[in-house]
Amino acid sequence: MLWISTRCLRDSPLEVALESLGSLTRGVEIIDGGMHRIPSVSLLESFPYRYSLRIPSLDINPASIHEPVRQAAVAVITERFTFAAEINAEVIINPGFTTSISEFATARRQLQRSVQDLLHAADQYGVSFLIRNPGRWHNYLLRTPEDLAMISQVPLALDIGHAHVNGCLPQFLQDGASRYCYLYDCKGLSEEHLEVNQGTIPFRSVATAIIENGAQGVVDVPTYRGADNSIRALRGFGVG
Repeated sequence: MLWISTRCLRDSPLEVALESLGSLTRGVEIIDGGMHRIPSVSLLESFPYRYSLRIPSLDINPASIHEPVRQAAVAVITERFTFAAEINAEVIINPGFTTSISEFATARRQLQRSVQDLLHAADQYGVSFLIRNPGRWHNYLLRTPEDLAMISQVPLALDIGHAHVNGCLPQFLQDGASRYCYLYDCKGLSEEHLEVNQGTIPFRSVATAIIENGAQGVVDVPTYRGADNSIRALRGFGVG
């Protein structure tokens, strides 16, 4: 079964988005921010879905070189673990960033500290989390497979578009062995979330990796129609 991110209905209230997605899937990833910030577990329990939760990337930085900010990021993520535990959902987080390339080594150490803190919290709540590879912004951590050692104890949520624009999708498909994949298309270095088969990503290779790894595919496009079209296209590759 292919899952769908609530990105495709990001301008609709969460309840409306969940009602609308029922005709396409029974697996929903909620981007837990903006219109889709989760108000209560009871709303989610009123729908017949399996869920995952994605933590927004820009205002939560587990790699911050400022220790109080790093600790605050860990606290916010841990608070969402409590929701995830009640609905048996995995949580997807972003690795964070630094404002200066010269501080990358410190940011890496901070991310590793956050990973250890979050592993402890996840164990307490009985949940699991994954870390998603970011796009082309050079200040982000975990842009290439060489950085996977930073999160060796945590599974990778592979964003194939981000890997593609960073020029390392084949290596990620080979080395990442990801069990959770964001699926959309893009052209060249553009990070547009195009529907599948509208860009330049080699989806036959992606499909092979998904099938071999038994990965959970999450369609992550900006429109409902694009999500529907992407599901149809992916089925043509034998996925879903």
